[in-house]
Amino acid sequence: MAVERLREYETIYIVRPDAGEEEFARLRERVEGIIENEGGHLLKFDDWGQRKLAYEIHDKSESRRFERGNYQYYRYLVGGNTVAEIERNLQLIDSVLKFLTVKLEDDLIAEERLARPEEEEIEEVIPAQDDDE
Repeated sequence: MAVERLREYETIYIVRPDAGEEEFARLRERVEGIIENEGGHLLKFDDWGQRKLAYEIHDKSESRRFERGNYQYYRYLVGGNTVAEIERNLQLIDSVLKFLTVKLEDDLIAEERLARPEEEEIEEVIPAQDDDE
């Protein structure tokens, strides 16, 4: 029997600051529904809340500029064209200002990745050493 290989991704999207809790719930349900329907596994969801943006974002639908946005973070395992479907849906939703998806790992076996504790994922940053030493 062939073992299905998956990829691990993280997606962050920014929602307009005037969006309500109902909009956040609808977005979360939509993204998680796509992951689930495609046979993927949600590893982590985090609502980072409202933050100041690095630069103003122009909203084309209302000709407004936003200095703040609500950040939503997902980490998940999927295969196939699931990321393209998630991004297609995020483009269609007017309250989403920006989004970014990054592939973290490739060629994973779902059971092995799901058994790995979250703490193992954090890598320690080693400071650069001076050449003078």
